[in-house]
Amino acid sequence: MKILIDIIHPAHVHFFRNAISVLKQKGHEVAVTARKKDVTIELLERYQIPYTCLSTVGKGQLCLLKELIVRDLRLFNFCRKFKPDVLTGISGMFASHVGFVLRKPSVVWDDTEHQHLAHKITWPVATVICNPNCYAKPVGKKHNLYNGFHELAYLRPERFTPDVDVVRSLGINPDEKYCPIRFVSWGAHHDVGQSGLADDQKLNFIKTIAKYAKPYITSEGALPAELEPYRLTMEVDKIHHVLAFASLCITEGATVASEAAVLGVPSVYVNTLKVGYVDMLEKYGLIKQSLDIKEIIELSIEALKDDKTINNCRATRDKMLKDKIDVTSYIVELLENIAQTGR
Repeated sequence: MKILIDIIHPAHVHFFRNAISVLKQKGHEVAVTARKKDVTIELLERYQIPYTCLSTVGKGQLCLLKELIVRDLRLFNFCRKFKPDVLTGISGMFASHVGFVLRKPSVVWDDTEHQHLAHKITWPVATVICNPNCYAKPVGKKHNLYNGFHELAYLRPERFTPDVDVVRSLGINPDEKYCPIRFVSWGAHHDVGQSGLADDQKLNFIKTIAKYAKPYITSEGALPAELEPYRLTMEVDKIHHVLAFASLCITEGATVASEAAVLGVPSVYVNTLKVGYVDMLEKYGLIKQSLDIKEIIELSIEALKDDKTINNCRATRDKMLKDKIDVTSYIVELLENIAQTGR
């Protein structure tokens, strides 16, 4: 079978990379098309995944509209030559458009309820839409709800083994408490109108956290000069090793909050954007959500001061894993089935 995987965001590399390996091991031909956005291309190269780059993300609505048209055409031409049996992607707007025109099935993966525009131009032409069963938006007949999270495709113990030597190689002492802090750029379309920590709060907040654990900042955008000394510089594929040995994660990004939780690390999510998978992980007790700076500090200090926190979190993570499926196996089986049946 021939399977086309369209990757348009760095997180999509992680989601599909194990499935790509399994599909190839099973004898299927897999082609990956990519979009130059943030560190997407760098991740593909770090994981040695062959790809064809079809477009570069633009800024502003006009550039995004232009990219939509150009990328649809380029993907169409690519698929005319490759002749896939099924096309797939997270968000999946390009894959669904081209699949519809070529009369080939497309599988769309979506865990972000607030991508309203993307849903409007994708769902009507997609063959199947897959959402985690914690999805908080009404779904229809095309939707498959599965018992998992995107992050379980690459961070289940069967799929990922944290390496403490990677952490040490970055100058981090894993025997001492440390805390990754993630700031987002607020440039994604689902981030419009959302907010997290105010800039004038960040320095005092980090200085407070530093009394209890070593803070390390990762940021999608530029940082104020006074925060640069806290920035952690590393290769893009090392972040999950860093998260795995942390005592706490504080993040404006929902994906990083979920990644930390899936790794058994307590997480504080600071963002007005509400998503179903974060709410579900909060119910397990793996994530705390807050926008109040005093409460964020209190939650963080409480987690860092109590030495039992990390062990309790890992025990809760183990319970959650027993409840959830191996998402990579689900991806592979579904794509094989739809490539074979056409629906």
